[in-house]
Amino acid sequence: MSRILALMSGGVDSSVTAYLLKKAGHEVTGMTLKLFEVASEGPGCCGSPKDVYDAKECARALGIPHYTFNESEEFRRHVIDVFKNAYVAGETPNPCVECNRSMKFGHILELAKAWGFDAVATGHYARVRDLELSGGRGRMGLFKAKDHKKDQSYFLYMLGEEQLRSVVFPVGDLTKDEVRALASEAGLPTASKPDSQDICFTSSSGEGYRNLLGAEDGAGPIVELTSGRVLGRHGGYFNFTVGQRGGLGVAVGRPLYVTGIETATRTVYVGEDEHLMRANIIVRDLCWVNPGEIVQREIEAGVKIRYKSPEARATLALLGSGVPVTPLAGPERSTAPVNAKTCLVTFDEPQRAPAPGQFAVFYQGERVVGGGKITK
Repeated sequence: MSRILALMSGGVDSSVTAYLLKKAGHEVTGMTLKLFEVASEGPGCCGSPKDVYDAKECARALGIPHYTFNESEEFRRHVIDVFKNAYVAGETPNPCVECNRSMKFGHILELAKAWGFDAVATGHYARVRDLELSGGRGRMGLFKAKDHKKDQSYFLYMLGEEQLRSVVFPVGDLTKDEVRALASEAGLPTASKPDSQDICFTSSSGEGYRNLLGAEDGAGPIVELTSGRVLGRHGGYFNFTVGQRGGLGVAVGRPLYVTGIETATRTVYVGEDEHLMRANIIVRDLCWVNPGEIVQREIEAGVKIRYKSPEARATLALLGSGVPVTPLAGPERSTAPVNAKTCLVTFDEPQRAPAPGQFAVFYQGERVVGGGKITK
């Protein structure tokens, strides 16, 4: 039996997580994080009054203790401010990745260990497995969920072996239908609660993320990529993202898409759909789930350039610390792990609209290799 802190957002997945752990005989304590002060309604994961109430009702039904923990200041510094700064820098951020990195599996995991818990559990659809490499145990790997339609391993690529020893994802081996059936079986009030669809700290305010950036002065020209012709003006470059079609405010008789953003001049470039195709991208701030296995300068992998994108076959050419920047000439192996924080991703087939600020996550079959932020 283990002492496990179950993070309960007030949704069905985290409620069933607590139920399964209790059923397995673990000592479970539920906790809902209050992350965003203006949150007033659910569904979401920021600790709105409705979500806190639902989580407490589920904990009561399961007979486990439950606490609400206010982490709004930490969330503002590590997630909301990072989110805002990314948009101001012309990027398209993914706050769910930052929340997992800094909050749930960063700050909260450290606190849980200090409080005497053996692990932190969440309702993420992903799986952790003992790799059993070379006959040894204790090498943990991150894998896709059984339900590929709900798989959330993309948001967890930054978890390393040490963290994986202290996290639990009970619903990773279940489909969504099975999770809802278990919630009904256990009499949980969240059994039919809708899933959250939007960024939690923006949907809860009802105004979208742009209300967080309203004070920024980002007005500038909209320029046609191929001709350099100014087609109009926009009210703020942070209102746009690469690949966007609607809301441009210009009409030229054919579809136009945002192809790039130049923050120095506040210019939004637009072009045809074909101008969005990219053969390669630069990915920085790399995190490897099992860094000791990265001993090649070139890695073949499936790459997701956003959460909803299908995997694209690609070659990762590692650059930077410990890796020569001369042209690569085959999968040369070293005797020690490569300490690379940047890679050039070359796709077998060009991909549409990779956006700076989003995350590229690398897979080999069902297994998550790692990932990083797209910067160019």
